[in-house]
Amino acid sequence: MFFFILEVARASLSLQARSRWRLDRVLDSQPLGWTGYVNLLTLESKNMTNAGAMAVLRSSPIFRGVAEEVLQDVASLCRNHVYRRGEAVFKEGTSGTKLYGLISGRLLITTTSEKGHELHLNVVEPGEIVGEIAFLDGGLRTATGRAAEPSTCFEIDRLAFFKLLERTPELSTHLLQLVCQRVRWMTKLAADSAFLSVPERLAVRLKHLARRFDDDSAEVKISQTDLAQFLGVSRQVVNGYLREWERDGRIELARGSIRIKKLSALA
Repeated sequence: MFFFILEVARASLSLQARSRWRLDRVLDSQPLGWTGYVNLLTLESKNMTNAGAMAVLRSSPIFRGVAEEVLQDVASLCRNHVYRRGEAVFKEGTSGTKLYGLISGRLLITTTSEKGHELHLNVVEPGEIVGEIAFLDGGLRTATGRAAEPSTCFEIDRLAFFKLLERTPELSTHLLQLVCQRVRWMTKLAADSAFLSVPERLAVRLKHLARRFDDDSAEVKISQTDLAQFLGVSRQVVNGYLREWERDGRIELARGSIRIKKLSALA
Protein backbone atom coordinates (compact mmCIF):
# COMPACT_ATOMS: atom_id res chain seq x y z
CA MET A 1 0.00 0.00 0.00
CA PHE A 2 2.86 2.39 0.87
CA PHE A 3 4.49 1.87 -2.52
CA PHE A 4 1.14 2.35 -4.26
CA ILE A 5 0.72 5.75 -2.59
CA LEU A 6 4.22 6.67 -3.73
CA GLU A 7 3.26 5.79 -7.30
CA VAL A 8 0.23 8.10 -7.20
CA ALA A 9 2.50 10.87 -5.97
CA ARG A 10 4.93 10.09 -8.78
CA ALA A 11 2.14 10.12 -11.36
CA SER A 12 0.95 13.49 -10.10
CA LEU A 13 4.33 15.04 -10.93
CA SER A 14 3.49 14.77 -14.62
CA LEU A 15 0.39 16.98 -14.33
CA GLN A 16 0.45 20.46 -15.83
CA ALA A 17 1.37 23.57 -13.80
CA ARG A 18 -2.25 24.56 -13.23
CA SER A 19 -3.02 21.20 -11.66
CA ARG A 20 0.07 21.31 -9.45
CA TRP A 21 -0.99 24.74 -8.20
CA ARG A 22 -4.49 23.51 -7.46
CA LEU A 23 -3.20 20.40 -5.68
CA ASP A 24 -0.82 22.47 -3.55
CA ARG A 25 -3.65 24.85 -2.68
CA VAL A 26 -5.95 22.00 -1.64
CA LEU A 27 -3.32 20.06 0.30
CA ASP A 28 -2.17 23.22 2.11
CA SER A 29 -5.72 23.93 3.25
CA GLN A 30 -7.75 20.80 4.00
CA PRO A 31 -6.78 17.31 2.74
CA LEU A 32 -9.49 15.60 0.75
CA GLY A 33 -8.67 12.12 1.96
CA TRP A 34 -7.26 9.38 -0.26
CA THR A 35 -10.33 9.02 -2.49
CA GLY A 36 -10.72 12.76 -2.98
CA TYR A 37 -7.03 13.15 -3.74
CA VAL A 38 -7.11 10.44 -6.41
CA ASN A 39 -10.27 11.87 -7.95
CA LEU A 40 -8.68 15.31 -8.12
CA LEU A 41 -5.65 13.86 -9.87
CA THR A 42 -7.55 11.75 -12.35
CA LEU A 43 -10.39 14.10 -13.24
CA GLU A 44 -8.52 17.42 -13.39
CA SER A 45 -8.48 17.45 -17.19
CA LYS A 46 -9.43 15.11 -20.01
CA ASN A 47 -6.09 15.78 -21.66
CA MET A 48 -4.05 14.64 -18.68
CA THR A 49 -2.80 11.18 -17.87
CA ASN A 50 -5.10 9.13 -15.65
CA ALA A 51 -2.87 9.40 -12.56
CA GLY A 52 -4.84 6.86 -10.53
CA ALA A 53 -4.61 4.26 -13.28
CA MET A 54 -0.92 5.02 -13.83
CA ALA A 55 -0.29 4.45 -10.12
CA VAL A 56 -1.96 1.02 -10.28
CA LEU A 57 -0.07 0.04 -13.43
CA ARG A 58 3.29 1.19 -12.09
CA SER A 59 2.84 -0.49 -8.70
CA SER A 60 1.76 -3.82 -10.20
CA PRO A 61 4.59 -6.39 -10.43
CA ILE A 62 2.97 -7.59 -13.64
CA PHE A 63 3.82 -4.39 -15.51
CA ARG A 64 7.30 -4.02 -14.06
CA GLY A 65 9.77 -3.29 -16.84
CA VAL A 66 7.14 -2.03 -19.28
CA ALA A 67 8.30 1.09 -21.13
CA GLU A 68 6.81 4.35 -19.89
CA GLU A 69 5.25 5.18 -23.25
CA VAL A 70 3.51 1.78 -23.29
CA LEU A 71 2.13 2.38 -19.78
CA GLN A 72 0.85 5.74 -21.00
CA ASP A 73 -0.91 3.98 -23.88
CA VAL A 74 -2.52 1.50 -21.48
CA ALA A 75 -3.54 4.28 -19.08
CA SER A 76 -5.18 6.15 -21.96
CA LEU A 77 -7.61 3.22 -22.29
CA CYS A 78 -8.61 3.37 -18.61
CA ARG A 79 -11.98 4.80 -17.65
CA ASN A 80 -12.62 5.47 -13.96
CA HIS A 81 -15.87 4.57 -12.21
CA VAL A 82 -17.03 5.10 -8.63
CA TYR A 83 -19.01 2.33 -6.91
CA ARG A 84 -21.19 2.48 -3.82
CA ARG A 85 -20.74 -0.02 -1.00
CA GLY A 86 -22.33 -3.32 -2.09
CA GLU A 87 -22.53 -2.34 -5.77
CA ALA A 88 -21.39 -4.96 -8.28
CA VAL A 89 -18.34 -4.12 -10.37
CA PHE A 90 -18.71 -7.34 -12.35
CA LYS A 91 -20.96 -10.38 -11.97
CA GLU A 92 -20.40 -14.10 -12.19
CA GLY A 93 -21.69 -15.59 -15.44
CA THR A 94 -21.46 -12.36 -17.47
CA SER A 95 -19.13 -11.73 -20.39
CA GLY A 96 -15.59 -10.67 -19.52
CA THR A 97 -15.29 -7.58 -21.70
CA LYS A 98 -13.42 -5.44 -19.13
CA LEU A 99 -10.22 -5.56 -17.08
CA TYR A 100 -10.32 -3.75 -13.73
CA GLY A 101 -7.78 -2.02 -11.49
CA LEU A 102 -8.63 -0.79 -8.00
CA ILE A 103 -7.59 2.81 -7.33
CA SER A 104 -9.25 3.22 -3.92
CA GLY A 105 -11.54 1.25 -1.61
CA ARG A 106 -11.82 -2.54 -1.49
CA LEU A 107 -13.53 -5.21 -3.60
CA LEU A 108 -14.94 -8.47 -2.27
CA ILE A 109 -14.67 -11.38 -4.72
CA THR A 110 -17.28 -14.13 -4.28
CA THR A 111 -18.70 -17.16 -6.06
CA THR A 112 -22.09 -18.83 -5.67
CA SER A 113 -22.98 -22.54 -5.82
CA GLU A 114 -25.92 -23.93 -7.79
CA LYS A 115 -27.82 -24.12 -4.47
CA GLY A 116 -27.23 -20.44 -3.83
CA HIS A 117 -24.50 -20.76 -1.19
CA GLU A 118 -21.97 -17.94 -1.37
CA LEU A 119 -18.24 -18.44 -0.82
CA HIS A 120 -15.84 -15.54 -0.40
CA LEU A 121 -12.66 -15.92 -2.43
CA ASN A 122 -10.61 -12.77 -1.98
CA VAL A 123 -10.47 -9.12 -0.96
CA VAL A 124 -8.87 -6.86 -3.57
CA GLU A 125 -6.85 -3.94 -2.20
CA PRO A 126 -5.87 -0.64 -3.91
CA GLY A 127 -3.18 -1.13 -6.55
CA GLU A 128 -4.37 -4.61 -7.58
CA ILE A 129 -5.70 -5.73 -10.96
CA VAL A 130 -8.62 -8.15 -11.25
CA GLY A 131 -10.86 -9.82 -13.83
CA GLU A 132 -8.09 -10.90 -16.17
CA ILE A 133 -9.17 -14.51 -16.88
CA ALA A 134 -12.47 -13.78 -18.63
CA PHE A 135 -10.97 -10.60 -20.08
CA LEU A 136 -8.26 -12.55 -21.91
CA ASP A 137 -10.19 -15.60 -23.09
CA GLY A 138 -13.50 -13.82 -23.75
CA GLY A 139 -15.38 -16.32 -21.60
CA LEU A 140 -17.82 -15.82 -18.74
CA ARG A 141 -16.91 -14.43 -15.34
CA THR A 142 -16.14 -17.12 -12.77
CA ALA A 143 -16.79 -14.83 -9.79
CA THR A 144 -18.55 -11.64 -8.71
CA GLY A 145 -16.74 -8.50 -7.55
CA ARG A 146 -18.57 -6.05 -5.29
CA ALA A 147 -17.43 -2.88 -3.57
CA ALA A 148 -16.85 -3.69 0.10
CA GLU A 149 -16.80 0.07 0.71
CA PRO A 150 -17.06 3.14 -1.55
CA SER A 151 -14.50 2.37 -4.25
CA THR A 152 -12.97 3.76 -7.42
CA CYS A 153 -11.88 1.39 -10.20
CA PHE A 154 -10.59 1.87 -13.68
CA GLU A 155 -11.76 -0.42 -16.45
CA ILE A 156 -10.17 -1.25 -19.80
CA ASP A 157 -12.28 -2.35 -22.75
CA ARG A 158 -11.20 -5.71 -24.18
CA LEU A 159 -11.47 -4.74 -27.86
CA ALA A 160 -9.47 -1.54 -27.41
CA PHE A 161 -6.82 -3.36 -25.40
CA PHE A 162 -6.36 -6.10 -27.98
CA LYS A 163 -5.87 -3.45 -30.66
CA LEU A 164 -3.11 -1.99 -28.49
CA LEU A 165 -1.72 -5.50 -28.01
CA GLU A 166 -1.32 -5.88 -31.77
CA ARG A 167 0.90 -2.78 -31.81
CA THR A 168 2.82 -3.66 -28.63
CA PRO A 169 3.23 -7.46 -28.53
CA GLU A 170 5.66 -7.21 -25.58
CA LEU A 171 2.60 -6.73 -23.37
CA SER A 172 1.66 -10.38 -23.99
CA THR A 173 4.47 -11.58 -21.74
CA HIS A 174 3.24 -9.41 -18.89
CA LEU A 175 -0.33 -10.62 -19.32
CA LEU A 176 0.88 -14.21 -19.24
CA GLN A 177 2.58 -13.45 -15.92
CA LEU A 178 -0.71 -12.07 -14.61
CA VAL A 179 -2.58 -15.26 -15.53
CA CYS A 180 0.16 -17.47 -14.05
CA GLN A 181 0.03 -15.48 -10.83
CA ARG A 182 -3.72 -16.07 -10.58
CA VAL A 183 -3.37 -19.80 -11.32
CA ARG A 184 -0.72 -20.14 -8.59
CA TRP A 185 -2.99 -18.35 -6.13
CA MET A 186 -5.97 -20.59 -6.96
CA THR A 187 -3.79 -23.71 -6.70
CA LYS A 188 -2.60 -22.67 -3.24
CA LEU A 189 -6.18 -21.90 -2.20
CA ALA A 190 -7.28 -25.39 -3.25
CA ALA A 191 -4.30 -27.00 -1.51
CA ASP A 192 -4.96 -25.09 1.71
CA SER A 193 -8.60 -26.20 1.67
CA ALA A 194 -7.56 -29.84 1.22
CA PHE A 195 -4.59 -30.12 3.58
CA LEU A 196 -4.91 -27.49 6.32
CA SER A 197 -7.09 -27.60 9.41
CA VAL A 198 -9.70 -24.91 10.03
CA PRO A 199 -7.53 -22.88 12.47
CA GLU A 200 -4.60 -23.11 10.05
CA ARG A 201 -6.77 -21.88 7.18
CA LEU A 202 -8.13 -19.11 9.41
CA ALA A 203 -4.59 -17.97 10.19
CA VAL A 204 -3.59 -18.08 6.51
CA ARG A 205 -6.66 -16.05 5.56
CA LEU A 206 -6.01 -13.39 8.20
CA LYS A 207 -2.38 -13.10 7.09
CA HIS A 208 -3.52 -12.71 3.49
CA LEU A 209 -6.02 -10.00 4.43
CA ALA A 210 -3.23 -8.22 6.34
CA ARG A 211 -0.79 -8.38 3.39
CA ARG A 212 -0.84 -4.62 2.83
CA PHE A 213 0.71 -3.98 6.27
CA ASP A 214 4.49 -3.83 6.51
CA ASP A 215 4.69 -4.51 10.27
CA ASP A 216 4.17 -7.75 12.18
CA SER A 217 0.94 -6.30 13.59
CA ALA A 218 -2.18 -5.31 11.67
CA GLU A 219 -5.84 -4.41 12.00
CA VAL A 220 -8.08 -6.28 9.57
CA LYS A 221 -11.52 -4.81 8.95
CA ILE A 222 -13.75 -7.82 8.46
CA SER A 223 -16.72 -9.39 10.20
CA GLN A 224 -16.62 -12.90 11.61
CA THR A 225 -19.48 -13.79 9.28
CA ASP A 226 -17.41 -12.80 6.26
CA LEU A 227 -14.41 -14.73 7.59
CA ALA A 228 -16.60 -17.81 7.93
CA GLN A 229 -17.72 -17.42 4.30
CA PHE A 230 -14.08 -17.35 3.21
CA LEU A 231 -13.50 -20.69 4.93
CA GLY A 232 -16.82 -22.37 4.19
CA VAL A 233 -17.60 -22.94 7.88
CA SER A 234 -20.06 -21.48 10.38
CA ARG A 235 -19.57 -18.20 12.19
CA GLN A 236 -19.66 -20.07 15.50
CA VAL A 237 -16.61 -22.13 14.50
CA VAL A 238 -14.66 -19.02 13.52
CA ASN A 239 -15.70 -17.22 16.72
CA GLY A 240 -14.48 -20.15 18.83
CA TYR A 241 -10.95 -20.03 17.42
CA LEU A 242 -10.80 -16.22 17.52
CA ARG A 243 -11.88 -16.16 21.18
CA GLU A 244 -9.20 -18.72 21.99
CA TRP A 245 -6.55 -16.58 20.24
CA GLU A 246 -7.82 -13.52 22.09
CA ARG A 247 -7.43 -15.28 25.44
CA ASP A 248 -3.88 -16.20 24.41
CA GLY A 249 -3.14 -12.52 23.70
CA ARG A 250 -2.54 -12.98 19.96
CA ILE A 251 -5.42 -10.80 18.79
CA GLU A 252 -7.99 -8.28 19.98
CA LEU A 253 -11.57 -8.47 18.74
CA ALA A 254 -13.74 -5.44 18.03
CA ARG A 255 -16.98 -4.95 16.15
CA GLY A 256 -16.20 -5.48 12.47
CA SER A 257 -12.43 -5.74 12.92
CA ILE A 258 -9.62 -7.89 14.29
CA ARG A 259 -6.38 -6.41 15.59
CA ILE A 260 -3.53 -8.89 15.15
CA LYS A 261 -0.79 -8.21 17.68
CA LYS A 262 1.78 -10.44 16.00
CA LEU A 263 1.15 -12.01 12.61
CA SER A 264 3.95 -14.53 13.03
CA ALA A 265 2.27 -15.91 16.18
CA LEU A 266 -0.96 -16.93 14.44
CA ALA A 267 -1.63 -20.70 14.38
